[in-house]
Amino acid sequence: MQTKIIIGAASSYARIQSSHVNMDVLLSPGRPASESLRETASEWREKAVRLQQRALLLEEAAAQLDKDQEKKPAFIPL
Repeated sequence: MQTKIIIGAASSYARIQSSHVNMDVLLSPGRPASESLRETASEWREKAVRLQQRALLLEEAAAQLDKDQEKKPAFIPL
């Protein structure tokens, strides 16, 4: 993996290149790059937990819709 710091006029980024992912991550101004990356990683983990919880809720809702659909009698046109 390679990590480079790119300093622009308005902001700085960490450019991360690995064998399977390349990404640029915005760095917080006034902080060391490593601290900013750790903070971003923590924020992303917290967001991932919330997204995982929402995904589970969606799956439960889909299962409930399937179950409700099975209970309804089949429509037979006259």
